[in-house]
Amino acid sequence: MTADSGLSGTAPSIPLPSLTAHRPEPPNALPEADIWLPKLCSRSSAFLLDVVRADDGLFPYSTRLRGGAYANDFEHPAAPRYTINSLLGLQTAARESSDVDQDDVDRLTRTFLATHGGRLATPADLGLLLVLLAEANGFSRDAEETLARVRRVSRGPEVGRLTMQDVSWMLWGACAAADAGLRDAAAVASELGELILTRFVHPESLFPRHDLSRYRRDIVSFGALTYFLRAMYELFSLTDDPRAARAFTEGVGAAVRLQGDLGEWPWLISARRRIPLDFYPVFAVHQDSMAMLFLLPALELGLPVAGEIERSFAWVLGRNELSTPMVATDPFVAYRSIERVERWPRARRYARSIPRSATGAADRSGRSSRVRINPECRSYHLGWLLYVWSGRAGMPFTAADATGLDE
Repeated sequence: MTADSGLSGTAPSIPLPSLTAHRPEPPNALPEADIWLPKLCSRSSAFLLDVVRADDGLFPYSTRLRGGAYANDFEHPAAPRYTINSLLGLQTAARESSDVDQDDVDRLTRTFLATHGGRLATPADLGLLLVLLAEANGFSRDAEETLARVRRVSRGPEVGRLTMQDVSWMLWGACAAADAGLRDAAAVASELGELILTRFVHPESLFPRHDLSRYRRDIVSFGALTYFLRAMYELFSLTDDPRAARAFTEGVGAAVRLQGDLGEWPWLISARRRIPLDFYPVFAVHQDSMAMLFLLPALELGLPVAGEIERSFAWVLGRNELSTPMVATDPFVAYRSIERVERWPRARRYARSIPRSATGAADRSGRSSRVRINPECRSYHLGWLLYVWSGRAGMPFTAADATGLDE
């Protein structure tokens, strides 16, 4: 541990109960939500099984409705990553419900590994694939081979070029492999945890950096923050490392203060100042799924985040700036985001974020009046949704808010 890392070996600032192999479900504060949530999960799994390309096990990068039918894009380079996400969600759904047959998921996984597994090259993809394989049954050899690839990356010369998503997914995968009993996985997880805590975390704010480059050191995405917090939770669950516990609990505490007035999560964040730099686009996957990767574990640990979960999900149900649910049912599709109407959106996001990062002028919730829905659906969105919600009983919002899913 370096002296200036900002993460000493002291106890976490928020007292935590000891974690065991059994992680209890959050309290079922509103039983009527039980009726609605399984319906969303069921439709999500049916959608994924409808759009998968069975001959190679690939799920689409993007799906749009054209003439009332699904039009899928399988050619984008991110389709294999989205496939891992989709399989991870379906695997969880098969384990937790009767909507999905485990044999079908295993068959798709084997097909995908045979046709695309050897071509997976990014460290992030290898890490998430290791989560999938370690949590599965009957894939121990594939998991061991993937762990070996993750180990080579983590101990290789290019480690300084990794992103927060790379190292977080690799750490999560190593923790899952250690839970599954794979040899050397715990050592790999400890090494990756040390790398993240000493080099990828801001020493004062304890927020993650996007990477180690100078130009992106202070601008981090909500996705990277999410994966960092989840990785810290997994590391603490595996090792009881108090630094990981502190990073998780303080990180969650700071993250919930980023949430906007309508429950929305900002897209770009200052790692140093822990303020929102640009809220748009607001992604539905962040609202109903990815935020839950750290909020639900925080809830299980007794942290007061039920209100943030409620507001986050309510945004998807229509309590957003357009007063429009982000799910359609005929046919089923989950919309991607609410975005600004502007040209060159990526360049303009960074043009707004850089001076805000320098001056500390946080972006304000709902600042843009010209917004629209991006109606495309990404398969990884529904994969994350199934992963976090399949089999969970309680949810702190009312079934009356769940419009449009009664057909």
